[in-house]
Amino acid sequence: MGQALSRSESREVAFRLIFALGQHTVLDGAAWELALDGKTAPAPEQQYITQILEKFTAEQNAIDEQITVHLKKWTLDRLRQTDLAALRLGATEIRLGTVPAPVIINEAVNLAKKYGEAQSGPFVNGVLAQLAE
Repeated sequence: MGQALSRSESREVAFRLIFALGQHTVLDGAAWELALDGKTAPAPEQQYITQILEKFTAEQNAIDEQITVHLKKWTLDRLRQTDLAALRLGATEIRLGTVPAPVIINEAVNLAKKYGEAQSGPFVNGVLAQLAE
């Protein structure tokens, strides 16, 4: 049994699952195992991840439209998939309204930096900051 997830790690699991959904992957047990990366999700964290995924899948079109409004000379299909997953995670959490926007933006930026390119962090920060206004 692996180590229990922190809230930041739960966000990272949600990020990985949103990324998987962007690749047209069905979120089966294998996708969850891969996203958990050997860790265990205690009930509150499992619930938080599920809440994010349910909100995202229910409102994906609206979330993508909300992101698109704040893209300057870009379209969703031109974005790096890791940047898009970070934006989708951040936008979804902002819509949930359970965590302050600056915390959400900071966490999304950290994920973009970890999984993206050098410019991913500032890009995700700029889009989500405008979206949160």
